[in-house]
Amino acid sequence: MVDQLEIFKVELCAPNLIVIPQGSTLHFLYSNVQIESNKVIKLFSRPELKNVIIDLYRVDHLDSIIISSIIRLLQQAKQTGGQAVFCNACENMQNILECIKIGTYWPLFNSREAALQAVNSSS
Repeated sequence: MVDQLEIFKVELCAPNLIVIPQGSTLHFLYSNVQIESNKVIKLFSRPELKNVIIDLYRVDHLDSIIISSIIRLLQQAKQTGGQAVFCNACENMQNILECIKIGTYWPLFNSREAALQAVNSSS
């Protein structure tokens, strides 16, 4: 059973962990962002999980604190031989990801289905 988190909703679809950010840190306490980020990182250490999909459908922007929390998780996936991708970004989020050049390391897919297909075909 996964705790219901406030800042990062998660879905387990082994071997994939789907993370759905719920908003920027303006809506949450900084300490809660750090606590939940650590919970998600710990959750990803489960042996049945290999890939991470960040589904951005709930946000139209994210600040640097949330983005850095997400990047920690994406780097962990890469370091352990898994895949990490983004999906469902609105135009504004696409612009943010492009500006910070995050797509250079982790691709963005238009839908969750496309993201799942990409990570599952690489596994």
